[in-house]
Amino acid sequence: MTAILSVLAVLLSAIWYYQTAASRYQPAMAWAMAGALLYYGGFLLWMHVVLKSLMSSHFLTHSFWAGIAMDISSILFGAGYMAVFRWRVLARKG
Repeated sequence: MTAILSVLAVLLSAIWYYQTAASRYQPAMAWAMAGALLYYGGFLLWMHVVLKSLMSSHFLTHSFWAGIAMDISSILFGAGYMAVFRWRVLARKG
């Protein structure tokens, strides 16, 4: 289930970046790829740097609900990271 949410988040972020860049006469496909990479960068940063250091040994041996919470928080952080970058960089161009 969380994999589906992650795929939807990255697709929607790429579409959002594409449409914003196209409306500002920027290279839309390049910005769509950048949006996807930024989402995954934020996702991995949260999952493997923040959560791994906070949970230490429980990172690999967690309960079902802790795993769901880890995945959802990573999805939200990745989307937030990508949205802040869009607002700070792309929205100010053009």
